[in-house]
Amino acid sequence: MRQVPRLALSCLLLLGTLLVLQFHSHGEAVPIRKPFSTFPESVTRWRGQEDSYFNTEVLGVLKVDDYLMRRYVDESGRALWLYVGYWATQRKGAQIHSPRNCLPAGGWEPVEAARITIPIGAGHEAITVNRYLIQKDRDLQVVLYWYQSQGRVVAGELSAKIEMVRSAIFRNRTDGALVRVSAPVVGGLPETTDRLVKYVQALYPILGEYLPD
Repeated sequence: MRQVPRLALSCLLLLGTLLVLQFHSHGEAVPIRKPFSTFPESVTRWRGQEDSYFNTEVLGVLKVDDYLMRRYVDESGRALWLYVGYWATQRKGAQIHSPRNCLPAGGWEPVEAARITIPIGAGHEAITVNRYLIQKDRDLQVVLYWYQSQGRVVAGELSAKIEMVRSAIFRNRTDGALVRVSAPVVGGLPETTDRLVKYVQALYPILGEYLPD
């Protein structure tokens, strides 16, 4: 029974989003502070090894204004992937695509979903992010992801939509980003999660140099 009110709320929210974006279409796009092409090759003990790029067809679907997709490796040779996509505006058909939809489309099936809180350190509040355990054939990966908009971190898709509508109404802005960090399970789920958490703690202050408040 609880799913009915949730579905109704989602439908109303989507309708409200369309109306808000329609009647606030004059808002200016907010440029990224610095292009991701200048993103550091090193994040504390992790070293960037290779960048990946979307083809024209994928870019046409995502409509992302700037993005970074890079493989990092620590001193033990354990790899992780960082993806950050930034949308200067989510009007005119450009919207952030949820990993909940993109990962299954790539053949990855969700095994476990949860949320974890990550302390960042001095000068920053702790952030709450999504943690996904996904599987393709015999391969397991841990994924941490969140939405970041105008200095705020939001884990849930519905909450991110609400924040976008609120910002469109009161700030006439719909810019936002998706941040995703993933790694194959090595040494067990807790160890892999801990490794990603440490990376996020090192990464988060750097993101502030790129994503506008």
